[in-house]
Amino acid sequence: MAVDKSKLERPSRPVTLKDVAEAANVSTAAVSRVLHGGGSSVRVSEVRAEQIRAVAERMNYRVNAVARNLRMSKSHTIGVLFENLKGLSDGPLYITYLLDGVSSVLFKNGYRLSVLAEVDHDNVIGSLGDGQMDGVIWCKLARDEETINLIRKTPIPIVALNAAAPEPGSDVVYVNCDNEGGMELAVAHLWDLGHRNIAFVHEWEERNTPDCIARLGGYEAAIKKRGGTPFVTESQWFLDSVPAYLQANNCTAAVGWTESVADRLLQRLSESGIEVPAQMSVVGFDSTLYCETTTPRLTAVRQPIREMAAFATQALLDLISGRDSGQFSKIFPCTFDVRGSTAIYLNAEESNEP
Repeated sequence: MAVDKSKLERPSRPVTLKDVAEAANVSTAAVSRVLHGGGSSVRVSEVRAEQIRAVAERMNYRVNAVARNLRMSKSHTIGVLFENLKGLSDGPLYITYLLDGVSSVLFKNGYRLSVLAEVDHDNVIGSLGDGQMDGVIWCKLARDEETINLIRKTPIPIVALNAAAPEPGSDVVYVNCDNEGGMELAVAHLWDLGHRNIAFVHEWEERNTPDCIARLGGYEAAIKKRGGTPFVTESQWFLDSVPAYLQANNCTAAVGWTESVADRLLQRLSESGIEVPAQMSVVGFDSTLYCETTTPRLTAVRQPIREMAAFATQALLDLISGRDSGQFSKIFPCTFDVRGSTAIYLNAEESNEP
């Protein structure tokens, strides 16, 4: 069959399969077979296939991704869900590192990314299972039975990142760092420097965040293990009351549960005339490059954020493809970066040694 040259001119609207089929004088099924790999029952000779491809190129035909995804029942999009999402460029780089790790795996596999700042907790299944996403990485997912049951009922795979480890035997896939081990590193560092009154600092609004809870538990365990007394201050976002709390309790060191908290604490201490590290040592958690920009440079527990996010993304893609999820949950070890915000407590000999 000859090509209908009168129909080769590209129409003003997007070119469809039907347009290509009419111009090539073949069926739409034949065009679908050649251009999309569909219609396995349709036989098309190589000569005719080359002719169809030439006509499609001449007409600037482009695959309709939405229609293709509907046929395949896939959106080729995954969501990254954050609770209490703050700005993406306001200083600390945790979210930036996380998105970098996700995209390093996602984009090379032909997937798009949708960032979700919230979810309708009264209709989680409806929010996540409406067909717009093939799967979700849920950051800082709470571990409660109601949430776990919702995950099981949601029609798309979910991987929990920086979330509490599920109960033994749970089928929920999670990826986390060793928060407790990280806090042991922080307390051990400060204790070795002679500090005994060491405080843990977090914001009131983050008190139920899974990794904040885990780090608080790790801090308390590390302090009690050494015979010390835990000092925990739960403050508003700007930490205005924290310097006074530290002084009232004779604290000589503080651990912020994130690098963001630790940086805000550095600022409040400076405003209060308390020198770091001469009068107060400060440790953070995350240890991105942002810690190199604080004054002084921030000593911090390092969690491998990019690696964790990349691992979670690959696990999610594997789940979407139907592979067994039992092998995917993982806890990454933390390391410790000493910078300029911690120092030896010069009055250590006056402290009460346990």
